[in-house]
Amino acid sequence: MLSRSPLLLLVVGFCLNVARAADVDCSKRPPFVDPKTCCPMPDFITAELKEKCSKFDMTPPPPTSGDADASPESRRRHHHPHPPPCFFSCIFNETGIYLNRALDQDKLKSYLQVVFKDSTDLQATATEAFTTCATKVADFEANLPAIPRRPPPPGMPICPHDAGHLMGCVFRNLMKNCPASIRNDTEQCTQAREFFTNCKPTRGGPRSSEDM
Repeated sequence: MLSRSPLLLLVVGFCLNVARAADVDCSKRPPFVDPKTCCPMPDFITAELKEKCSKFDMTPPPPTSGDADASPESRRRHHHPHPPPCFFSCIFNETGIYLNRALDQDKLKSYLQVVFKDSTDLQATATEAFTTCATKVADFEANLPAIPRRPPPPGMPICPHDAGHLMGCVFRNLMKNCPASIRNDTEQCTQAREFFTNCKPTRGGPRSSEDM
């Protein structure tokens, strides 16, 4: 009888997880909470790197009402801007973590041991997030339609978007899979985490790094 206990606990745990997922109302978005409040972690980007890449840390201006690109989707994307692709291209170029759409695991490991030096749990979670997201970004980029991209607004540099997609995916992955050792389990954070873990995006328009 005792030999069956672990299996029983596994089945009970699975049932509880299913019940919890069923309890999440995906039609009601939870109140906003700062993700870094729910998963407090050191800055991924060092002060030195921020200084080196500061000239690329810029957000495009919002589309005007007469702009052909001023669709509801484009306005939504400006309201929730993606990570600046040129900024993260610079970060990855400086560190060598992600070059030519390829992830360097050794350089990633070395960098994470510096920025997340106080949490091996966070290092492991971030490594898994980068590995998973690099694959997703490669698949995403490979399936993009073969159409020319619009030039950036005046004064904005031209950069590939994969670096921004990758960092957006990694950040979302870290928030969803925040290690228990640093996670904030307040009711508000738990509601937000369960919503984003169990509910698929319902908005229209093209996929973004948020959906990866």
